[in-house]
Amino acid sequence: MSVVGKILFGALGLVVLVGVGLWFGIRHVASDITSHTITATQFKDVHVGEKQSAVRDRLGKPGGLQPQDKPEAPAGTTCDYYLQKNVSLEKKQTFQICYRDGQVAATKTLPSAEEEATQDNGKSSASAKP
Repeated sequence: MSVVGKILFGALGLVVLVGVGLWFGIRHVASDITSHTITATQFKDVHVGEKQSAVRDRLGKPGGLQPQDKPEAPAGTTCDYYLQKNVSLEKKQTFQICYRDGQVAATKTLPSAEEEATQDNGKSSASAKP
C-alpha cells in the first residue's frame, strides 16, 4: 500500500471513529432528556404535602437539562425539574416541584418557549406604541 493510500485509510478510520463517537453522544443526551419527562397529567397528580420519595417513585428521578431561567425557589425549598412529554419542542413546558423537609411545598408550570415568545412579542409591541 502506498503512503497516500495509508493516509487515506487512516483518515477514513478517524472519520468513522468520530462519527461513532458523535452517534453515542447524541444518543446519551437524547436518552437523558427523555428519561426525565412527564405528562401534564402526571404533574397535576402531584400534591402539596406529598412525600418526596413517593413523587420520585412515581415520576422517576429528575435530572437532565435544567431550565436556563429558573424562577427563584420558595424560601427553604429545593426544587426538581421535569420536561413535558409528548409535545413539540416549542410547546414543551417545564414542571417545577419544590420540597421542604421531604414533602412537596409548591408546584409550578414554567412557560414554554412558544408562550415566552408570545409574551416577549406583546411587550415589544406595547413598548413600541407612542
